[in-house]
Parts: sequence; C-alpha cells; structure tokens
Amino acid sequence: MKLIVIYGPPASGKYTIAKALAEKTGYKLFHNHLTIDLLKSVFEFGTPEFFRLSQNMRLDIFEEAAKQNIPGIIFTYVYEKDADDHFIRNLLDRVVKNNGEVQFIQLYCDKNELLKRVTEESRKLFQKVKSEEGLIKTLEAGDQMSTISFVKSTKIDNTYLSVEETLQKVLEILE
Repeated sequence: MKLIVIYGPPASGKYTIAKALAEKTGYKLFHNHLTIDLLKSVFEFGTPEFFRLSQNMRLDIFEEAAKQNIPGIIFTYVYEKDADDHFIRNLLDRVVKNNGEVQFIQLYCDKNELLKRVTEESRKLFQKVKSEEGLIKTLEAGDQMSTISFVKSTKIDNTYLSVEETLQKVLEILE
C-alpha cells in the first residue's frame, strides 16, 4: 500500500488537492475530517479522549489497509510540530511493518492567502475552521507551518498556483 500524507495548515488546499489526486489516481481519499466530524458528534474537540480516539482510529485503519494491500490512500492532516510527532512515528511504524510505504507532501501558502481561503464556500462541507478569527486562533495555538523534521517531505508553496498546477506538481513528486 502507498499512503500519501498531504499535510499543512488549515486552508492550505489539502482537501482540494487530495480530492483531485484521488480522482486522477484511483486511490482512496481519507481526509482528516472523516474522523474529526465523527468524533465531534460525541466528544468535545480538543479533549484527550477525542485526540486519543482519533489517532487510534486512523492508525488502525492505515495498518489494516496496509495488511490488505489496498493500492493507495491519500490522507490529509494538519501537523502540529512536536505535538503530533508520536502519531507520525506510529503511522510510519504500522504502515511500514506491513510492507506499505508512506510519502509526505507539505502544502503551504502565505498567511494572507490562508486568511483569504479560510472563508471560501468549499470549507462549509465539513466542520472546518471557516473564519479569519478562527484561523488566527488555530495558528496561534501551535506550530502548524513546520515541516515534519524526521521524515522526507516535499514542500509545495501553492500561494500563487491553481489547483491544476498544484496537482501537476504532486503528480511529478509521486512519479
């Protein structure tokens, strides 16, 4: 199994690019709001139980997908430096020990572009951050702009790129 992790701050285009990539490759799309929205229906976002359950669900799914040799999964993720390192290490361990491979792609753009994108209509499909104030609060809560330091990541600055141009860069990375 190939697991493609597309990560970056909120409103950086992760879901948009992952959806386009899934259509192009036939890989399954497992975006981070699948577990977030599910768990928010029962648990308060940000509680220890919420994060523990979210991480365990994701890890179990990826491990089983690797065991079943699912060809490919695209996972979107907001990585927070230091706070999420344990999860990333567990993800690598579970996928790799089952003959899977993990590839990391970081999407980012400048803060002004994030503030513009956060209010776009497409973000209303899921329980995402939808306001400039909410985005600023989220970005101030932890470092979500950093690259994961202990894995090989390819960075794409999509501040001035269209969806098609960004997708093309991702496809070139995956070749």
